[in-house]
Amino acid sequence: MTLQILKSLLLVCIVSSTIAYIGYKNTSKSFVEFFIISTILQFVFFYFYNSIIAYVTRLKLEKQNLDTIQLMNTNNVLIDCSSCKKTNNVRVVLTESNDFVCEHCKTENGLDIQFNTITKTKIYE
Repeated sequence: MTLQILKSLLLVCIVSSTIAYIGYKNTSKSFVEFFIISTILQFVFFYFYNSIIAYVTRLKLEKQNLDTIQLMNTNNVLIDCSSCKKTNNVRVVLTESNDFVCEHCKTENGLDIQFNTITKTKIYE
């Protein structure tokens, strides 16, 4: 971490020195003025740049977390333990065996999923 900071500071100094040299040769201002101004401008620019990058990254992470929470909520079912009859929140995956351990009595349970069809009827008033 410290090495990365030192590399960044060295790069800022090199860029500032280059700009100061070019400015000093082409104008009547001093080398130190150009060096200080270019250094300050680089720090200000990268402060805003890093702030924008952090904001965009935080928004993407929050969206990803919300998507994950929504996905987790869609496949959960409340089901009673076969041993103690207390309710457990179980995630159902249709492509795998749905075994779970009861949160209350620690008994291992299996979930049997059956699909049945029904006929829909309309009630006329």
